[in-house]
Amino acid sequence: MVEISAIIDPLIENARQMAAVHAERCRLLAELDRLGHEPHIVAGLRGDPVETGADDPDTQTHGPSWNDVELAERTLATEVGCALRLNSNTARAMIFQAARLLEQLPGFHRALAQGSISWAHVVKLQLLTADTPEEILPALEAAVLPKADKLTATQFGKVAARELNRLHPISLQERADLGAAKRRVLLQPDVDGMAWLNAYLKADEAQACYVRLSRIARSLNDADTNDGPAAPDAVDVVLRTKDQRRADAYRDLLLDGECESGLGRGIRGTVHVTVPVLTLMGKSAEPGMLEGYGPIDPETARRLAGTARSWDRILTHPETGCMLSVGRSSYAPPADMKRYAQIRDQTCQGIGCNRKATNSEIDHTKPWNLGGTTSTDNLVHLCKACHRLKHQSSFRTSQTSDGALTWASPGGKKYTKQPANPIGWPTDLSAPPVDPGPPISPVGPARQPEVDELPPF
Repeated sequence: MVEISAIIDPLIENARQMAAVHAERCRLLAELDRLGHEPHIVAGLRGDPVETGADDPDTQTHGPSWNDVELAERTLATEVGCALRLNSNTARAMIFQAARLLEQLPGFHRALAQGSISWAHVVKLQLLTADTPEEILPALEAAVLPKADKLTATQFGKVAARELNRLHPISLQERADLGAAKRRVLLQPDVDGMAWLNAYLKADEAQACYVRLSRIARSLNDADTNDGPAAPDAVDVVLRTKDQRRADAYRDLLLDGECESGLGRGIRGTVHVTVPVLTLMGKSAEPGMLEGYGPIDPETARRLAGTARSWDRILTHPETGCMLSVGRSSYAPPADMKRYAQIRDQTCQGIGCNRKATNSEIDHTKPWNLGGTTSTDNLVHLCKACHRLKHQSSFRTSQTSDGALTWASPGGKKYTKQPANPIGWPTDLSAPPVDPGPPISPVGPARQPEVDELPPF
């Protein structure tokens, strides 16, 4: 029908254009990777040698200075990440894969630019060949490229995997043994107060885990199944689907399960939650803030608060006792100032970085050796990688009173990272103190260190 064809034909052209755009992005990223090997470009990416400690091994607190290759890769990846609103690790992987596509799989790049294959086909092949010896890539490309434009990406992946196994000089058993070393667990936040917990395991073990969870789910005997006795009428029964029961079994095994050594039962992870006091009292629907995740529903926040063993009260008014500055009297911030900054930042303040503040380092935005003060408006959390990037590259940072950190990039752009809880200085320090109400296990006055610690840089 003419009406349908009038839509399908432009849709095909649109797909070709999208493939060409992906090809052009890869070309640009590969060109950026090439620039990162130019000596004059690398020289411009280096930071201040005094600040980085490159000229003095005794001051390299954050580890040995990056060599030129590492410095260029990390700095340019951060530049791309800032520009495209991506995590720097994601941007670094994009640059690497783009350079690899143009250098090692040029036929697939040409086909992508022409629109005869999709970006999904390229991604599938790059995932399959991530650890493949370079010498077999030309033969693999020649064998599978003619089939790519006739198959979906999933179908193509299966064909390419079979051809790869035929050409690979290393046996599948050896590769499986090497793959087992990459096993890991990943946490991925999702919407509506939920998150994904994923495990990367050997295929047989992952299948066995899923089968066991399914078997446990069938044995839970909820009233929405016919595999158990009906509950008495007086008992409220929570109906759960098989997926829900499988997920609950997975959760219960991890939280309360018992391994061969007997450890694990009753162990609870440490959870840092900021709960507005009115939410805690049930008078507000404002969400709590879960460290490393973001807003959580009020009911969950109150439940977690009810099981907390201790509380820290963090308010911005100086009458509360929470120090906001010790000026130049001490390099190391007091304990309550650190907690204040952790609650404010929640994560590393590198652009696109989501590492927890509790797993990051606290940094003077204006360096101590250049007159910077130890105060909340000059302290931010940076993970080790972002901390080193700040000091060893030509990125520059500035900070506002509420903790917002602005990064000026080597490419002349500026990007600002807002803290999760922008609790800044009181707007009127001359105002009479506000009664915060009865404290809940308040934190006592911070201890001043008897001997000021020497700055590491």
